[in-house]
Amino acid sequence: MVIGNAPAMQQSLSKYRGQDIRKVVFDATDLVFISSAGIRCIIYARRELGQKPEIVFENCAKEIYEVFEMTGLTRFISFVEDNRIKDREEQAEAGDILSQKLANIRKKEFDNFASNSDVVCYQMKLGED
Repeated sequence: MVIGNAPAMQQSLSKYRGQDIRKVVFDATDLVFISSAGIRCIIYARRELGQKPEIVFENCAKEIYEVFEMTGLTRFISFVEDNRIKDREEQAEAGDILSQKLANIRKKEFDNFASNSDVVCYQMKLGED
């Protein structure tokens, strides 16, 4: 399911409260910013869904990982990379001009996003492993 902000994510997660959810996977491929409300939702998922389900972030940007590191959430979040994403990034690095353009676009999107909203973009998969 694709959700664009923390309140919508909280509402979606609350539907699964008390169920035996063992793993929650967040696809963070397009995540460029996470607010404190987004962090609260992750903590909610950990505390309220099942018996402390495994929390996994796929394709988490370095900047987002650093936020998790500063807040101490890396203790219970697993981070994995989709090899298809990694291969695309390696190909982009091979072309110096393309790599610089992608970096500039991402920075511009992040700056614009961070200054204009408190929205968290992610995809979420719930279920038993």
